[in-house]
Amino acid sequence: MIDTPGVRSFGLGHVTSEGILRGFTDLAELIDACPRGCSHQDDAPDCELDAAIADGRLDTIGALRVESLRRLLK
Repeated sequence: MIDTPGVRSFGLGHVTSEGILRGFTDLAELIDACPRGCSHQDDAPDCELDAAIADGRLDTIGALRVESLRRLLK
């Protein structure tokens, strides 16, 4: 959460994908199990994040965290 009175927006252009991934420590183990070169997007083949949602390893909060991660990566 960012509370910046008077600031209407901020950019993430300087943040790398790796930097974003490091911020999701709760998903790190799943991300590490993804195939090399995985984009972690919902259309990525064999993404471990999708498998974890499908088989129940991630609960509703975890699935929401995956959505947040994917929005930031886009």
